[in-house]
Amino acid sequence: MRSYMETICETPLFPYNPAQYWLTLIYMNGKYSPETSEKHWQNFWQENGTYRYDPNSTKPIYSIDTPPPTVSGNIHIGHIFSYTQAEIIARYKRMSGFNVFYPFGFDDNGLPTERLVEKEIGRKGVEMPREEFNAACLEITQKYRDEFKHLWISVGISADWGLEYSTISPLAQRVSQKSFLELYKNNQVAQRNIPALWCTECATSIAQAELDDKEVDAVFYDIAFKTDVRTLTIATTRPELLPACVAVFVHPEDPRFVSLVGTTVRTPLGHEVTVMTDDKVDQAKGSGAVMCCTYGDETDLFWKEKYNLPEKIILDRKGIVTGTGIEGLDGLYSKKARTFLVKMMRESGDLLNEKQISHVVKTHERCGTPMELLPAQQWFVDIMPIREKLLAAGDQIVWRPEYMKKRYVDWVENLKWNWCISRQRFFGIPTPVWYSKITGETILPDYDQLPVDPIRDLPRTMPAGHTADDLIPDLNVLDTWATSSLSPEINGHWMEADDFTKKILPMSLRPQAHDIIRTWAFYTIAKSVLHHDRIPFQEIMISGHVLAKGGEKISKSKGNAGKSPEELIATHSADALRLWACGASLGKNAILDEQEIINGRKLITKLWNVGNFIEPLLEGFDILTTVIPAQLELVDQHVLHSVARLEHDMKKHLEEFEFGLALNEFEKFFWHVFCDNYLEIIKDRMYNPQNYQNGDAAKISGQYALHQVLLSILKLLAPFVPHITEEMYHQHFKKSEGVASIHLLPYSVNKFQGLGYSAEHCDMVMEKLFPVIEQVRKFKTTNKLKLSEPVALVEIHGTREDIALLREIAEDIGGVSKAKEVGFVVSEEFGVEVRVG
Repeated sequence: MRSYMETICETPLFPYNPAQYWLTLIYMNGKYSPETSEKHWQNFWQENGTYRYDPNSTKPIYSIDTPPPTVSGNIHIGHIFSYTQAEIIARYKRMSGFNVFYPFGFDDNGLPTERLVEKEIGRKGVEMPREEFNAACLEITQKYRDEFKHLWISVGISADWGLEYSTISPLAQRVSQKSFLELYKNNQVAQRNIPALWCTECATSIAQAELDDKEVDAVFYDIAFKTDVRTLTIATTRPELLPACVAVFVHPEDPRFVSLVGTTVRTPLGHEVTVMTDDKVDQAKGSGAVMCCTYGDETDLFWKEKYNLPEKIILDRKGIVTGTGIEGLDGLYSKKARTFLVKMMRESGDLLNEKQISHVVKTHERCGTPMELLPAQQWFVDIMPIREKLLAAGDQIVWRPEYMKKRYVDWVENLKWNWCISRQRFFGIPTPVWYSKITGETILPDYDQLPVDPIRDLPRTMPAGHTADDLIPDLNVLDTWATSSLSPEINGHWMEADDFTKKILPMSLRPQAHDIIRTWAFYTIAKSVLHHDRIPFQEIMISGHVLAKGGEKISKSKGNAGKSPEELIATHSADALRLWACGASLGKNAILDEQEIINGRKLITKLWNVGNFIEPLLEGFDILTTVIPAQLELVDQHVLHSVARLEHDMKKHLEEFEFGLALNEFEKFFWHVFCDNYLEIIKDRMYNPQNYQNGDAAKISGQYALHQVLLSILKLLAPFVPHITEEMYHQHFKKSEGVASIHLLPYSVNKFQGLGYSAEHCDMVMEKLFPVIEQVRKFKTTNKLKLSEPVALVEIHGTREDIALLREIAEDIGGVSKAKEVGFVVSEEFGVEVRVG
C-alpha cells in the first residue's frame, strides 16, 4: 500500500484533506517540510476558492491582464521570475481590500505552436490535411497547457483558474473575429495587394514588430554598370537581385554622377536602366550609386512608389528565383543564386571588387531568416493614421518603471508600415471572410454564427443569386497578436451575452517583459484605441529577463540554463524561488544564482524557527480573553511601533511595484530589530517574570507584543512566501482570527493597545540601548564567556539625558545582559563596564 507521503508528493494535484495532512505533518518533529506543506496549501486554496473573483462583491475591482504564456515548449526560469513579481502585486492588492480579477490564459495558436507540434509529430503542417494538423495541434497544446498550469500552481500563482482562457478557444475566436468585423465595418482594416514583409522559411507574411535586427557577415560586391563611354560602379550585398533591377539612384548633389543623371546604363545582364536622383542615397556608402531592385529593402519600395517604376518580381514565396529567363539561375534559392551570379560576373569581368563587411539585416524573430519584401494579397490594420492617438494613449498609462515608456514612444514614432494581420499558416483563428466568384465582393458572416472557418462553413446570409459554389474562402489565419492584443476583451467577454467589460476595463494592471513592448503592449493599446478610443489598462509593469552567471542570456545551446523550475522547486521550495524572484528591481535583469535561492530558504527556515520559539512563550495567553496592561513595557511598545512603521514602508514600495525594496525593509526589521534584538531582550522577562517589578503584567505585555508582531510579520510577508505564512497562520492564529486563510486578512497591522509612548520616544530609548547590548556582548566574547552567562554588574556611563532614558528600561538591560545589578554613572563620555564577580 502506498504511503500518504508518496501520495502527497506525486505530480497530480490531490484533494485537500486537512485531518490527514495534520496527522502526517505532526510538525515533522518541529521541522518545516515545504515538499509536504506547499502542495497541501495549493490544494487548500483551490478547494476553498481562496482566490476566486466575486462578481457580486461591492469591493473595488483590481483587474490584472496576465500575459498568456506561449505554448511553444517548456516553461523556463524567466517565466517564473516575471510572473512571480506580478503575482506578488495580486496578493498585495487582494489583502488591501480589492476584489482581484486575476485570470490566466495560454497563447496556443500561431507559428510558435505550429513549430512545437511539427517537432513532436515529426511532420510539417504543409504535408498534412489542414484539419488533421489542427487536430494534432489541439491535442498537443492541451497537454502542454495542463503541464504549464500545474507548474504555475506549484509556484503559488494565485490566479482564479475559473477565469482560465486559451487564445484558440471558441470564446477567443469569437472575440478575435468580432474585432476583425468591427474594424472592417469602420474602414480600419483593408485588403491590399502590396509588397509585405515575408519569411521564406516560415512561408508567411509578418508584421514590423516581428522583426529583429541581426548583425551578420556579408560581402560588398562592386559591380560594373556600363555606358558607351564609362563604367558606373554599383556596390551591393545582394547581387542575386540584379535581374530585378529597375533603376540606379545617386544623390542629386553628388558631382561624380552629374553627367549620368537622366541617361541609361547597362547592367551585367544587358538590361538598360535609367540613372535617377534622390536624397535618400548615402553618398559615403559604397560607390555612392545604388541599384533599385523590386524589392531589396524598404527604400526600393519607396522609390518604386514615388517614381512609378516598373515591378520585377524574381523571388517566389519560398525564396526561389523564378522568371528571369537566365539558364541555370531560375529554380535556385536566393543564396545559391547569389553564388551563381557572382561566378558569372567574375568570368565576364563585371565583378570589380569584393569586400568583407559586417552589417545589420532585418530577420524574422521566430526563426532568424532574413526578410524579403514580396507582393501578396494581405489584410492590413491601418495604424499609421492613428500614431498620434497611440502616443497620447501611452501618455495616459502609468509606466513602471517610468523609463520603459521611451521604448514604446520610440517604436510608435518609428512605425513605417500598417499592421499586416494575414498569416499563411494553418493553426490559428481563420480570417472570417469569403469572396464572390460572381461579383468579387467580400462576404462577411453574421455575428451570431461566430466563430467560423470559411474553409468549412458558409455565411448564413448569402448574397442574392449565390450558392456555395460561388464562394471562395479566405485561406489565411489571423496574426496571433491580433488575438493576444485582445486579452482585455477576451477577459471581459466583449460583445458576448455576458459582456462585463464595463466592470473591468480599462484593466488595472498589465504585467509583461520589456521585449514585448513593441508587440503585446503596442498592439493591445492599438486595438483599444481603435475599438474603444481609450487605454486598455491603467498601469503597465515591465519586468526584466533572467541571465546566467556572467550576464549571458540563458539558452539551451550554451548549456547555461541550469536546473529547471521544477527541479529548483523540488530542491529549494517554491517560496525560496519566489524570494529570489523579488531580488531584482523592476525592469532590471537578474542573474540566476542558486546561492540566492538558498539564501531565501534560510529566511524561511528562520521564520519557522521563530514561530516555534515563540509558541511556548505564548502558553496561557489568549488574545481574545487575556487582559492586556493599559501601558505595555517600553521595549514592547518599540517593537510594535517598528512593525507599524514597517507596514507603512512596505506598502509604499508595493504601491510603486518595488517588491525588492519592500522585501529589503522586511528583512532589516526581521533579522535585526526583531530576531537579533527584541527576542533576545525579552527572553529573560518571558521566562522569569517574577524578577520584574510588574511581574505577570510584564510577561503579558511581552506575550501581547509577540502575538501581534508575529501575526504582522506573517501578513506582511504573505504575498512573497504564501505557503510558509499560511502554514504558520493556521498553526498559530487561525483560531483567534477566525478567517479561513491568511491571504484573506488585511495587509495591515492591527490597532495595538497599550501604546503610551510615542514612536519617537521609543526610538530614542532603544538607540541608547543597542550600544549597551553591543558592549556587553563584546565583553563576553573577548573574555570567552557564553552570552547566557550571568555577570555581577553592568555599569553604564553617559550624559544625564542618556541615563534618564536608559533607566526606563533598566530591568530589560539586566535581563538581556544577565546582570545581577545595573548601575548608572553620569559622564560626558559613553561607556559600559562589566564585572563578572
